[in-house]
Amino acid sequence: MDSVFESVFSGIEAFIYRCCNDEDYTMQYMAGGVQRLLGYAPEDIIGNVRASYVGLTVEEDKEHVFGAVDDAIEAGHPWDVAYRLTHLGGQHVWVRERGNAVYEEGELKYLQGLVVGASAEFDLRAQLQKQVTDTRVATSDIIGLTGQITSSVKVLSMLSINAGIEAARSGEAGKGFAVVAQEIKTLADKNVIWADKIADQIGCISDLN
Repeated sequence: MDSVFESVFSGIEAFIYRCCNDEDYTMQYMAGGVQRLLGYAPEDIIGNVRASYVGLTVEEDKEHVFGAVDDAIEAGHPWDVAYRLTHLGGQHVWVRERGNAVYEEGELKYLQGLVVGASAEFDLRAQLQKQVTDTRVATSDIIGLTGQITSSVKVLSMLSINAGIEAARSGEAGKGFAVVAQEIKTLADKNVIWADKIADQIGCISDLN
């Protein structure tokens, strides 16, 4: 049976396990890509010979893992939990574990499950989060520019009104003011159109995020 498991998991970072429900999660059985994923051979971890499984779990993640497993056992459900393990080389690797408790005659005898490498998943998640953050920053900058355009439109509108008033007051001599007033109004109207388009695009981006 071990040879079958080794063949199935030989090319991937994943392994199956069976362990005691003790403070070390003392491994009784491990098969698959243990060494590929953690750098340790299965016999280094089984029976806590060289390292315990809990000892390989990153300290900051232990409470999360224990809580997920205990809650699942109490509820009678499998657990699905992501956490970090320490590779033999010292680096942290993300894994995702799906496991369940096994009972015999109503007594909990051991825990068993599948552990799969998830570093690529979490790296991608971090990259996506950075892109979302960068997009939000860029969106905020654009919103600021849109506000500046709106302020400029108000100023231009006021100038066009004032120029129009001066043109009316000056009669024939105010024709130049009338031309200026019309040009300013045209510019203001164009800025309003551009500001509205930008606002609509920002709204679409915000909805996607």
